[in-house]
Amino acid sequence: MYYLIEHNRISKNTQCSEFGDYASAQSTGLQKEQQYLSNHRHEMEVVVFEANSIDELKRTHSRYFVEDEPADNTAGTLLAVGLVGLAVYLLNKK
Repeated sequence: MYYLIEHNRISKNTQCSEFGDYASAQSTGLQKEQQYLSNHRHEMEVVVFEANSIDELKRTHSRYFVEDEPADNTAGTLLAVGLVGLAVYLLNKK
């Protein structure tokens, strides 16, 4: 199978279309590229891949299929705890 990927580099949104033959996928891809260029949509990336399945494509080209992360602020929390710990350490050192 052939997969036409339309990927927005800014929002990370990806649209994927499946084709049975390379010529159709490539022709559609070229039309999409022309549309994006004429509309000054330079954040868009259009590419055609061959893969046995969509799952294989997602595994080998995962950057196109980034899923939204839940609103988990673990990194921010760890940073805040680390800064508090550093402040306590520096105050005790005086």
